[in-house]
Amino acid sequence: MCNTEYYSQLPIGTKALILSKLYYSVLSKKLESIEVERYYSILFFLKDNEGCSQQQICNNLAIDKTAMVKIIDYLVKIGYVRKNINLKNRREHFIELTKKGLNQTKQIVKSFNSLDEDLYRDLPVNKQIIFNEVICEMSSKLKNLPATDLFFDYKKTQKTNKK
Repeated sequence: MCNTEYYSQLPIGTKALILSKLYYSVLSKKLESIEVERYYSILFFLKDNEGCSQQQICNNLAIDKTAMVKIIDYLVKIGYVRKNINLKNRREHFIELTKKGLNQTKQIVKSFNSLDEDLYRDLPVNKQIIFNEVICEMSSKLKNLPATDLFFDYKKTQKTNKK
């Protein structure tokens, strides 16, 4: 059982991080038979946004552009997605699920829905609605605040370690 007194003292980001880690560890267990070890959210997003650009995925899922290039390359390599060059802007790629990716994504969607149903099962509908509204409002507020892109810069870390 969660210690609400302790949780009430944690920063919102820490609470969200803990929830996310717990959620994705359960989801990963449900999906351990699927070849892809992560990136479930990207495949889930592509299910309803076939042919969107890499930038649209970045914007909607708050993923760094540099990381997205590596993720898409990985998903192409294992045969889940394909990249199509935008003929009007050759630097832009449109991403779509392959047949293999679509088949795996069906299982991913089913697992997301099943887990969400499990989590919501004992929560009254009004609390579910409030939870979604609060998450949405907080996300909107954060998007409007000054921020830096968070990504791992190996070269910068390497220089720091040499000092």
